[in-house]
Amino acid sequence: MKLKEIYKLFGRIDMERMSWIAKLAEEGNLKDLTEEVGSVEVAQGFIDAVTNIRDKKDNPAYNKLNEIQTEMVKDATDKISAASVGIRNEDN
Repeated sequence: MKLKEIYKLFGRIDMERMSWIAKLAEEGNLKDLTEEVGSVEVAQGFIDAVTNIRDKKDNPAYNKLNEIQTEMVKDATDKISAASVGIRNEDN
């Protein structure tokens, strides 16, 4: 994939969706991540990056990246939980 194509794909990614993208990458969910970012290559790149970050968690250079990844996954999980509570409350 050419750099120009990558920039075009990233232009489509809303920064508010990054926590969801981080969660999908953490789970290794290539199918949903590809739908989210629009490219198998970019989706696989996210998964590979998260794997690399997590594999090097004991390396001080990766401490902040691990913190950011953990925060983004927590944010997405919290949003999912809040949405599911709202759905349950609507059923009552």
